[in-house]
Amino acid sequence: MKMKSLPAFFTLFALSFGQIAYCQGVAALHPSPAIATAINPNPEISKPTTVRTLKRFPQMHTGFAIEIAFTTYPMDATNPIFQQFGNVRYDKLPDGGYSYLIMANFSSKESALDFLNNVVKPKAGKAKLIQYDEGTRKVVRE
Repeated sequence: MKMKSLPAFFTLFALSFGQIAYCQGVAALHPSPAIATAINPNPEISKPTTVRTLKRFPQMHTGFAIEIAFTTYPMDATNPIFQQFGNVRYDKLPDGGYSYLIMANFSSKESALDFLNNVVKPKAGKAKLIQYDEGTRKVVRE
């Protein structure tokens, strides 16, 4: 059975329609600034934000951690402090309250203090170095 070819007009129409559909799809994905402003006059409101899932601090941790915040009630995961630091964990303290800590494998107390003073303190002024020994915490430096 021999297939008949479409007339040139239909072929040209199909190709043109495909190009138009493709261009409209690209424009929808990447609108010009004028179109984006017309759609959303205040783009600051719809900025995507990263919401981190907070994990609990290991109960039997041994080593150093940096406390970036302490609260009497749990903080919301959308708090701006969690946007500034990665690997933040929370520790529900036996006396009450929540400690939010940065976990890292510091090779020594000096390297932990260096990180605290040069990286963390400029962003979280009340940060302090905490030493854990099998889950028991001790403030090293405020």
